Amino acid sequence: MRAVIAGAGGHARSVLAAARSAGELELVACTDPQATGDLDGVPIIGGDDALAGVDAEAAVNGVGGIGDNTLRAAVFARLSGFALPPVVHARAIVAETASLGPGTVVLAGAIVGPGSRLGANVIVNTGAIVEHDCVVADHVHIASGAVLGGDVQVADGAHVGLGATVLQGRRIGARAIVGAGAVVTRDVPGGVTAVGVPARHG
Repeated sequence: MRAVIAGAGGHARSVLAAARSAGELELVACTDPQATGDLDGVPIIGGDDALAGVDAEAAVNGVGGIGDNTLRAAVFARLSGFALPPVVHARAIVAETASLGPGTVVLAGAIVGPGSRLGANVIVNTGAIVEHDCVVADHVHIASGAVLGGDVQVADGAHVGLGATVLQGRRIGARAIVGAGAVVTRDVPGGVTAVGVPARHG
């Protein structure tokens, strides 16, 4: 299936590598209003206004998010006219009983455990672990090396930072941020930032 990538930054490069490793998409173009040339051999054809003229059936969201996933969610909405298949790196592991929503990306070395349900436009970044029976809502970013224990729930737009650990059964509220390296031992309300070991929020 011919596909276009929205975004030409570092995250887009990781998504492109994942898509190529899986071999299910033919990446034909990339859009980014602030970049020119190509992204690892895929031509950059302009900004989002160029999407309408792309000869592609599918799209992949290459816009990342550090803390605030609002821009990534907005780009995902602009791609609604395309098929938005999940992209799973060939060296990631997704259990047969797990489910991935449209536009979700699982990068190299990541693991999604049995019974876990991931919504739309989720990033499970390099080496992250989403254990069994987790529920991860739309537009969430589980950053590189982060670990969700079993039965964790993460609400819309939240961010779990680099190397953070969320203990089993905990709940992370909508648009909450779990800082890099934090260890979440108690539920985190929506809209707050939790940091430290154990994680605390203001």
